[in-house]
Amino acid sequence: MEEGNFRGKDAEVSWSHVSRLTLPDGRTVYLKRQQNHYPNNILLKLRRILTFELEWRNFRRLEAAGVPTLRYVHFATRKQGGHRQSILVSEELQGMVPICDYVEWCEAHGWPRRAQRLAVLGAVVKLIKNMHEKGIIHNALYPRHIYINIGMENGHPVHPETYKACLIDLERTKYPGPNSPKMFDLDLAKMYRRIPEWPAKDGLWFLKRYLGIEKLTPEAKGIARKIAAGRAPRSR
Repeated sequence: MEEGNFRGKDAEVSWSHVSRLTLPDGRTVYLKRQQNHYPNNILLKLRRILTFELEWRNFRRLEAAGVPTLRYVHFATRKQGGHRQSILVSEELQGMVPICDYVEWCEAHGWPRRAQRLAVLGAVVKLIKNMHEKGIIHNALYPRHIYINIGMENGHPVHPETYKACLIDLERTKYPGPNSPKMFDLDLAKMYRRIPEWPAKDGLWFLKRYLGIEKLTPEAKGIARKIAAGRAPRSR
């Protein structure tokens, strides 16, 4: 069990925590429980919508839109002793790691050839572009929330024949509509700035693939400068 997240004067006011459980059939799930744990958004807090309820709603919408995410298998909410409580159960992502863990391994042990790096990024850009084309932003698109199907055995990555990516932590997901500037200002900017170790030329490849262009246009260069602000470019 992870250490809980508590709010208020004591643990009875507001809390949220997660437990990792192994089921009799061998599956591993994460059981998340919370009480009176509302988002910082004033409107949602006044409506007394729990953060796990938001996460469940967003999962259902992303699932309907065909955007791969962590698989949630159960959600329930209740009132108990004057408190609002909820549980949310998700399946463990077998054979997948957050992309920041993969980058950390590469920094420590050496990066693969560029073709393999671009294959990894290709799965990520496919995921994000699909989501954005549906008018959805993740709104917390940090590398730790992007999982890639690279397994780890004896401390070394095991690369698949075909790469796939998915998202976790859907609590803050929003729906600004297609072509919203928030897709660059929020999602891509967060992702770029949190993985400064990734080679800069690969980042430009990613942007061109995302925009569907072969060469950087003046507009694309402006976007690149904007989302990469504060990122120290590196070359390989």
